[in-house]
Amino acid sequence: MTHPVLELHDLDIAIAGRRIVLDLSFAIDKGETLALIGESGSGKSMTALAIMGLLPPNAQLGARSRLLLDGVPLRPDDETAMRALRGRRMSMVFQDPMSCLSPFMTVGGQIAEAIDRAGAADRTSRRERLIELIELVELPDPPSIVRRFPHELSGGQQQRAMLAMALAAEPRLLIADEPTSALDATVQAEILALLKRLQARIGNAMLFITHDLAAAADLAQQLVVMRAGEAVEQGAAGAVLAHPKHDYTRRLVSTRSILRAAPAPAAVTRGQPAVEVSQLAYDYPVRRLFARPWRALDGVSLRIGAGETLGILGESGSGKSTLAKLVSGLLRPTSGEISLFGAPIAHARTIDRDLRRRCQIIFQNPYGALNPRLTIESAMREPLELLRLSGSGSAEKIERALADVNLGPEYLHRYPHQLSGGQRQRVCIARALLSEPELLICDEIVSALDATVQMQVLLMLKELQATRGFAMMFVGHDIEIVRWISDRIAVMHRGRIVEQGDAAAILTAPREPYTRKLIAAMLPPLPDVTITDATQVA
Repeated sequence: MTHPVLELHDLDIAIAGRRIVLDLSFAIDKGETLALIGESGSGKSMTALAIMGLLPPNAQLGARSRLLLDGVPLRPDDETAMRALRGRRMSMVFQDPMSCLSPFMTVGGQIAEAIDRAGAADRTSRRERLIELIELVELPDPPSIVRRFPHELSGGQQQRAMLAMALAAEPRLLIADEPTSALDATVQAEILALLKRLQARIGNAMLFITHDLAAAADLAQQLVVMRAGEAVEQGAAGAVLAHPKHDYTRRLVSTRSILRAAPAPAAVTRGQPAVEVSQLAYDYPVRRLFARPWRALDGVSLRIGAGETLGILGESGSGKSTLAKLVSGLLRPTSGEISLFGAPIAHARTIDRDLRRRCQIIFQNPYGALNPRLTIESAMREPLELLRLSGSGSAEKIERALADVNLGPEYLHRYPHQLSGGQRQRVCIARALLSEPELLICDEIVSALDATVQMQVLLMLKELQATRGFAMMFVGHDIEIVRWISDRIAVMHRGRIVEQGDAAAILTAPREPYTRKLIAAMLPPLPDVTITDATQVA
């Protein structure tokens, strides 16, 4: 009798008496991929950790929970038994490769450790297997990769190195926990295609954990949709996505389809632009003797009208975030000109406080932007004091700003760790809006959020812009999102703007090969569902 590679029966996980996974059951056959889909907090990663025997000490499995690998029961509470399986019969690839790779060891040394664990016979065999694994995950120039440290690789290359480690023993089961969520569109497409090729060659079963339905549709044969620890819908991937039965699944599927219809363009007023940039260049300073400065921006020129949204689209390393920091005055350019509301700031030693008030920036990581020791009220009061805008009405102003981003006054006395990622990002947006800016710079502000939360934040931004009339520079690498929110798009590649123009025209009739490459990397659209009202996503 042939057993599935992985079977879960009535998996139940509780932490401090609270059930976070409830009666979850599914099976994965050899050569098959099952995608576990859901928002943050739905229990996806806890399910993976239970399979690997890596649950936190205060987590407990329910008495009826049964986990089997090739028909043999797993014992997640027996560390000795699980250690014999991890890295051999089953392996796991995590979301953030940089936090999993040791910065003090070469990539080759870390892959070699995985090979040793798998049981390499001798040094010669280990070296041959090391090169073979690097070639297997399609990393260029294996002898060079062996000698490099993790920080010398791109995000996609780091993820490939993690895959090489996970596949060292050709495991029966590979668990991939959000392996592409932080990657650019082109790199994501490469990793998904690589996972398919590796599975076809090795024949492993794969549990693919994600909140991106398009990625799941591209990779998986089965889907399990989780919400608040429960499987609300499961079945064949095509059937679930084409004809979702549960309202929650329908909302997830509808989120991306809403992005196909762009909102009404912003009301751009004539007169003085919010930003004008001309022939801007920026060199990152050298850190070693005789090293040459690295040019991050080279000859960038653009203009953002009052009330307009300009999308800055490009991959990691293209210079998008550097441009955002220069426009906001956080960096000084090597050469070129920047005009903010008509005032030149490129070579100014300090920026006038009024200009700081009129231009605000929101960063990608809201947790890093908020002081963990300050309550939300204290964090929001801080910019008012720095800009000398505080006074007797500050408390009411803070409450109104929170209300604008759909957060009530009950959040004022909470700390950042007590909020979800979407709530933290809403706080950062509210804090930026306290000074009533005329230009809002958004640097990858939705890239780390779940699909429905992304849509909620985008809808909120467009509504606030319509009400307040501020201009936006929206930096991102998700083509559909940038197109949806932008009036015009500037496409960046290796520090230069290679194409810019009307947002719809850029996507439908791109002129430059690099823009066409970005568009070609987009995952196929999901089927349309009957939910068409964007407000239902919330």
